[in-house]
Amino acid sequence: MATAKFQLRNVRGSSLLDGLSAVVVLSIGLLGLAGLQGRVQNMAAAAENGTVALELAQSRLERLRGIASEPGRDGAGYARIGNSRETVAAIGDRHLDTPISLQVDVARFRLEAGAESHYIAAAADAPFQVDLPEFKRVTVTATWTGKNGAPHSVALPGILSPAVL
Repeated sequence: MATAKFQLRNVRGSSLLDGLSAVVVLSIGLLGLAGLQGRVQNMAAAAENGTVALELAQSRLERLRGIASEPGRDGAGYARIGNSRETVAAIGDRHLDTPISLQVDVARFRLEAGAESHYIAAAADAPFQVDLPEFKRVTVTATWTGKNGAPHSVALPGILSPAVL
């Protein structure tokens, strides 16, 4: 059997170069992970703002449903529901990262009696009449600005009818 003889020429420092290249590759990977972590944190903050905005819009819509269903013969609670706008900067003692604007848009529809009864748009300032069936189409829109300055919004539609006894 023949044995191979290897000559170790020009191999001084090769393990040092291997180690340095491994450190460079590892550093690039760690920098990439650090950048990814920052993006994940920004996306988590954006998701939290969206969730808070959706909860505020849903809460406003439920409050309007409660007002519409206030008992009474004159439908006074229902008649009070109209367009509005407000900005929410805090919920209780919790300050929000970005203020959220809530816009309530209301459109009234009244039954038009005739051979073919159908609902038509009614003037917003027309007095509410108990004897004419009507409903209000309500859209609550929550708008906020993200950390990158981009506007975001979520809209919740609903239908309200008067609770007349």
